[in-house]
Amino acid sequence: MVLRALTAALVRPFGYTTVRTPRGFRISRRHSQELVYLHDYAGGYEEYRATQVFHNQRKLDAVWADEGTLQALATHLLQHHPEPRAGICHGARNGYEVELLGRLTGAKMIGTDIAETATRFPNMVVWDFHEDNPEWHGRFDFVYTNSLDQAMHPQRALAAWARQLAPGGHIYIEHTMQHSAAGASEMDPFGAHPMCMPYLFFQWGRGLYRLVDILEPGPKRNNRKPVWMFVLEREPGA
Repeated sequence: MVLRALTAALVRPFGYTTVRTPRGFRISRRHSQELVYLHDYAGGYEEYRATQVFHNQRKLDAVWADEGTLQALATHLLQHHPEPRAGICHGARNGYEVELLGRLTGAKMIGTDIAETATRFPNMVVWDFHEDNPEWHGRFDFVYTNSLDQAMHPQRALAAWARQLAPGGHIYIEHTMQHSAAGASEMDPFGAHPMCMPYLFFQWGRGLYRLVDILEPGPKRNNRKPVWMFVLEREPGA
């Protein structure tokens, strides 16, 4: 740990950082000057999956979501869906947001994670959130994630989530500067500056979904980072 911290301090002025991997840490270029970044895995999907599982298990007790941000989501949701039936959280790791959103909204919740450890937690299932699941089509009044940065193919993931929405449903994407290109790496392969996200939603969502609102709940209670909540809805007839 000391060696990694020392190495990170030495390489930071040159635009590099250190990244933990299943094989130890390595030096990686930072992407601070880029507006959008998507990591290319030399080992393809298998490397991506192994990396995600590794970091999931390493951070199994860590929680990124916070009550203040999720309360803002619930307030917006209940204004549009006074009695939501069901919701799904993608990349939910230990199910914190699954349990809390269930209490805040009254909806029946499930959560997904790519790692087998998901089965240790209530209402969690093992699932790669990129994948389409016909059983979930039109089933959920809302989809929530703070893990779009963990997508190998964010456009594909969003398309799958849009198909999961019931009529009038919403997708809530939590985004911070930590989710920008500067924070992207093997661990979090997708990064985009918050100002770029509306453009990406417009490009990727043509005919599938559209951006309808941006919530700004204020700094997160657990780490004080400013947060944006992008709200998407499925295009009529999609």
